[in-house]
Amino acid sequence: MLTDRGLIEAVEERATRMNLPVDLSFDGMPRHRRLSPQLEGAAYFFVSEALANVLKHSRAKTAAIRFQCQADGRLLVEVRDDGSGFDVATTALSGLRGLADRIEAVGGRMELTTGPLEGTVLRATLPMELPSG
Repeated sequence: MLTDRGLIEAVEERATRMNLPVDLSFDGMPRHRRLSPQLEGAAYFFVSEALANVLKHSRAKTAAIRFQCQADGRLLVEVRDDGSGFDVATTALSGLRGLADRIEAVGGRMELTTGPLEGTVLRATLPMELPSG
């Protein structure tokens, strides 16, 4: 789906397979816009892994996925849930470290915001084009 139809349709399809409602928004991102295969792959992997974590760990009732094209030429990808959250200081984050490594490999960065009983927000900021070099 990702290769043939692109990032938006692949994420929409992934969201329909969730066992909870998922709100989708694609702010400033035209449906026909294609990024490089590496960036689309990283963004899709990010969303898929974040959603898997929502199902596995959060006890969430809802989730939201937001893509936003930013004025600085970067793409914000955010996955938010209304689940139980967690204490970052006392939780092993090895799975999230691997996810961050994948985002950083294409010139992006990842942020995590959470706390007990606060839900979780996982954000990736990616370049719309791969860095040269």
